[in-house]
Amino acid sequence: MKHKIITLLIILLPIVAFAQENLYSIKGCVVIRNSENESYPEPFMNVIVTDTTEKIHIGDCKTDFDGMYYIDSIPKGRYLLSVSAIGSESYDTILTINSDYSIDTVKIYNRWYNINGNRIWERQLEIGVPDYADIYREIYIDYRTAVNDFNKTLDKKIQHPYKELHNALKRVRNINTILTHLRGVSLKAGYVLDVYYYYGGVGGGTHYYCHRTNEAKKCKNPPMIKGENILNYMNVEFTPEGIWSAFQLEISNRYLYKFGTGYYSESWLVFSIKDEIISSFYVGRNKTAQELKGKLEELPPIKNKVEIISDSTAELTAYFWNNWLGLVEEKVQVKREGTSVKFLFTQEKYDQTDMTGKVLVPYNCGVIIN
Repeated sequence: MKHKIITLLIILLPIVAFAQENLYSIKGCVVIRNSENESYPEPFMNVIVTDTTEKIHIGDCKTDFDGMYYIDSIPKGRYLLSVSAIGSESYDTILTINSDYSIDTVKIYNRWYNINGNRIWERQLEIGVPDYADIYREIYIDYRTAVNDFNKTLDKKIQHPYKELHNALKRVRNINTILTHLRGVSLKAGYVLDVYYYYGGVGGGTHYYCHRTNEAKKCKNPPMIKGENILNYMNVEFTPEGIWSAFQLEISNRYLYKFGTGYYSESWLVFSIKDEIISSFYVGRNKTAQELKGKLEELPPIKNKVEIISDSTAELTAYFWNNWLGLVEEKVQVKREGTSVKFLFTQEKYDQTDMTGKVLVPYNCGVIIN
């Protein structure tokens, strides 16, 4: 019996070796073309290989920081290669594989001007922000997901940003349900939350406002006194959760649908230095990405927090990434006002991003240079 097993193995060895010798690889590069037809390498694109006959999944990967991808262990045959990512065109091609295959650069058009930061947000989710480490992250994720759904709904209704926006906003209903994703805040009786569009400079964006339940929706220049805040119409619990939720509403203009400046003007909260590696997605050059990563790793741990100082005062610390500024630490004083709160932004203000704070690691995407 032992001799029979050895004989069988000797017979099978050439077959196994032959099978191993006939596994091939596919490699290539993906670049994104922007609205000015400029191209740059695109990381974290999905690349999938599928058998054309049986529709069997053969292999997949994501492009690296230089837009490169590599899939190996592919048998001889015909396959569908698909390249895709949220906010960009997809690319499909049929390949006949009988040797290692190198594909010419894949160029995909990026619809960034019409998605208001969805690419950034989806990538942030993909990297692991949904791993709820604390209550602040959990509230932020729930709220941002709701805002993102609103942005996508609005985006589907708009073909030309400036011409059709007001009509699209008129068709938006029940925006006040977005408050259900926050904790410790509620509308005062008789009011609803709504959105309007404000245009200025090279672009503009949507903003929250409040009006009485029986008043008609205003999509442009809502009847609010200059400087009036939607928190005036909110009940806010003076707890860390309530203050943090109110802060999300206070800075909502950083998240809501924009035009003109696209996702470059968006800021998003981060909860660890690891999350900040997303910044290198938009550098496009590995050397710069590594330098940026090194600076971030030199920082002490960051922690978003709300500290209650007294019955009427608190201090909030939040960390943001912005593609015109870099990593920003924002400290805000909080004052209780009746059943609501008021935020006092006392640090340096950066007009082009509508942010305040201290830049810990500078970065400029290069879209606008002062």
